[in-house]
Amino acid sequence: MTTEFATILPPNATALERAVERATARDDKILVPIETLVEPATIAIELLPWLAWGFSVDAWDADWSEAAKRAAVAASIDLHRRKGTRASVESILSRFDDLLTLVEWHETTPRGTPHTFEIRLPIAAGAAGTGGRRATAAFADAIIREVRRVKPVREHFRLVQMIEAAAAIGIQGVGRMVGSARLPAAAAFDTSPDWAAYLQTEDGEPLQDSAGSFWDTRP
Repeated sequence: MTTEFATILPPNATALERAVERATARDDKILVPIETLVEPATIAIELLPWLAWGFSVDAWDADWSEAAKRAAVAASIDLHRRKGTRASVESILSRFDDLLTLVEWHETTPRGTPHTFEIRLPIAAGAAGTGGRRATAAFADAIIREVRRVKPVREHFRLVQMIEAAAAIGIQGVGRMVGSARLPAAAAFDTSPDWAAYLQTEDGEPLQDSAGSFWDTRP
């Protein structure tokens, strides 16, 4: 058998082995830009989702801008190194809004329940008006979903929508509507689930069904 390359197979090699050898003989002639395939800033945009999968990017949205997608991939390794820490939660919050703050149980007055924390989401302040993206249920749900991915396993948290106003307002929170109310100064609306009412794993995480709903123990 005539070949265009020097075979390294023994004379008794099978037909399958020789076929595989012929099929792979020119692999080294295929140009593979390795230097760009593993670099989030330079990889072709159509290949970026595969790099994201390889870097174990936890969250991915096809509607993100190209810059946001590349930034998420570039930050993935560092985020996994810090996963389960306060820094990892604050990193996620910074992607959503610069005004989001994290307050741990020992930072409140009076002190809260150990191993809990609050994420405070300001909705309006002074003459800035109310509503907007921060007041939507979708925005709050996205924050809750992403924080759950990186928070310490043993800790629970609440998302608190905070309002500073002195007039009648209407706010759409997570799964509820706050009707018109007159606020003397500042108010905070806790829009997070009542974790104690749900079935939980041994780690204290609430169980969800296939539709993503929590298993409620209340009648």
